[in-house]
Amino acid sequence: MSLTELLLQAKAKKAEEFLFLVGSEPRIRVPSGWTSLRSSPALMTEWNLLQQSLLSTQQKAVLETTGVVQGEAALDSLRIGFSFFQHESTMKAVLDMDLDGGKQEIQLPPSLLDACLRMKGLVLLSGPGEAGQVWALHRILQKLSEEKSFLGVVYSRKAFPQVKEAKSCYIYHNGEFARSEERECLMSGVDMVVFDGFADEESLLEAMSLAEQGLFVIYSMKAPSVTNALRRVLSTLGERYAEHGAPRLAEVLTMASGQYPVAGLGGEKIFAHEVLLMKPQVRALIEEQDFKALENLLLQAPENSGILTLNQSLLQHLIRRRVDLKTAFEVSRQPDNLDQLLKKVGI
Repeated sequence: MSLTELLLQAKAKKAEEFLFLVGSEPRIRVPSGWTSLRSSPALMTEWNLLQQSLLSTQQKAVLETTGVVQGEAALDSLRIGFSFFQHESTMKAVLDMDLDGGKQEIQLPPSLLDACLRMKGLVLLSGPGEAGQVWALHRILQKLSEEKSFLGVVYSRKAFPQVKEAKSCYIYHNGEFARSEERECLMSGVDMVVFDGFADEESLLEAMSLAEQGLFVIYSMKAPSVTNALRRVLSTLGERYAEHGAPRLAEVLTMASGQYPVAGLGGEKIFAHEVLLMKPQVRALIEEQDFKALENLLLQAPENSGILTLNQSLLQHLIRRRVDLKTAFEVSRQPDNLDQLLKKVGI
């Protein structure tokens, strides 16, 4: 059995970890425990092939120098975390095959998908950092690829799960360039740019600039709430553009959305959402940087207002029996409002 077949078999068995130790049987950890993939031991030739498959030239140099290297790579659409160790005759690799908790089928709000399908302006996505945020972005890009014909660039400092291309084409890059000419060459003819997992000043300013130039931009960042993400973006823009920062964001921002993990009835992880569409009222509040009013909108906005509150999202999960009442009230930021919503629908 070849090394590629071993990895594919581990993936098919939904392994959580893959242990490769030269001289011992390759083993995987599944929910029931550790099990061998084959009876024959791992070979040096396979060790070298494993390095070639997962490590960059720089990472190989680090392994040779220090004896240890860690990082991420991608196998098909599966992100893999890895840790390599070598010292004298010991050569071991441990692969995290469940870096994202398995590919998650995330139910996204229709308004979020609709806004992205229009491919205009800047869409700001936020979440507390759980793996589901990557797969939410992956699903958006997959939907866009099925519906639209365009060229997109995905900037991600980690291994991003490749989208199955249909009508569109995506180029993946870590966002680091030795020369400005390299960036200009990559961006030539691009219609859409995605920033995955960034939150630094340079990338925020670049995202704004690209959106103002007419490109469609999705900026996915780690933040505990939509209003927190907006505060951080406006703070960065304020430092650079003073009083002009907020109006510039209000002009190009199409939507801000947040995604939050919730424990499902079956123990699985599901996600609740907030969605803030850029209606005239919302644009005015962003220009004024009135975060208190924005927070109130995200707590008690009426239905069909273009805003999806966390409580409204939790209510939908309750109606579909995906979460229990106790969990919903623990997640809610305003339990009294959730209780009123439940009474309206007879729960």
